[in-house]
Amino acid sequence: MFGGGGGAGSQGGGVSGGINKTMVGLAVALGILIYSAVGVYTVDQQERGIVLRFGKAQDQLILPGLHWNPPLIDRVIIENVTRVRSRPHQSEMLTEDENIVKVKMTVQYVINDILNYVVKVREPDKSLYQATESALRHVVGSTEMHEVLTEGRAILGLQVRERIQTYMNDTDIQTHAP
Repeated sequence: MFGGGGGAGSQGGGVSGGINKTMVGLAVALGILIYSAVGVYTVDQQERGIVLRFGKAQDQLILPGLHWNPPLIDRVIIENVTRVRSRPHQSEMLTEDENIVKVKMTVQYVINDILNYVVKVREPDKSLYQATESALRHVVGSTEMHEVLTEGRAILGLQVRERIQTYMNDTDIQTHAP
């Protein structure tokens, strides 16, 4: 009496245990497939990338093409290195002959070294702003007002450009003015 009921119950338990193993196996396979698919990415021709593995930058540069990196282990930062970026700048400053002038300019640049741009400097745009402000104040402060407003503007622009480039090279941002 008890043997027949126990035998039927053990067969039912074996069948449901097989379904659970199959479901777990399918769930694991689906998880692996999704994990693998999430790690696939494309880098365009104008872009370059840097891989951060557990937050530490890897030496290799990611070139254009189709790539795969493990999603929870690696973080990929991709930047366009051919696009000319523009940052407007406006400031009032004192000239050498003690006149106040309002200077408006636009700094244009491209990223020359993505590793330095992304990893070495915390806020590259803020650093560029500060370098521009410093260079502009230095050059305008050592120039008379009529040169700033008239024929000296082209020379002033070249001097500011050279000084900004020097500052950026010193801080390892590695941008290049076009």
